[in-house]
Amino acid sequence: MAENMLGNLKNNVVHEIMRVAAVLDPRYKIKLLEYYYVKLYGNDANDQVKSIRQLCYDLFYEYQLKMNNGSSSDSQMLDVHFSNVEDDGLEDYDLYVRKKRARTSFVKIELDVYLEEEVLPRSPDFDILLWWKLNGVKYLTLQTIANDVLAISVSTVASESAFDTDGHILSPH
Repeated sequence: MAENMLGNLKNNVVHEIMRVAAVLDPRYKIKLLEYYYVKLYGNDANDQVKSIRQLCYDLFYEYQLKMNNGSSSDSQMLDVHFSNVEDDGLEDYDLYVRKKRARTSFVKIELDVYLEEEVLPRSPDFDILLWWKLNGVKYLTLQTIANDVLAISVSTVASESAFDTDGHILSPH
């Protein structure tokens, strides 16, 4: 029973990553999921789309916080600005304002703009990694997410058979 639960958990994670990968493809974005979810889920399609949209926002927030915890010129500029204020017991408030500003303004500018732009025309020779490389200046956080998500190789080979060497050993000849 535990193996079955673990298998279901792995499948859910894989499905969520594949959905995020579809959203990160500028030829499809959310529109592809909307199209298929109506066919698959009928009246529940909107709930499914909201779910994947929320997953994208959650992932974006997580990456944004991780990137802001590194070093950012904006956060350093805010640190200088707030360090000039005398010690008045509101340091926690200053931290709150910095986090709130990083979450609200940046998300609405980057993720929302990306999702609201028209999808690109589909073509068989489209290189999604090149597109993200060229458009990374406009979508810094999304480019980082795309690099991580799109780097995951997709395979239909069961993990047990991938490491099974029985019958695959080469002879000296």
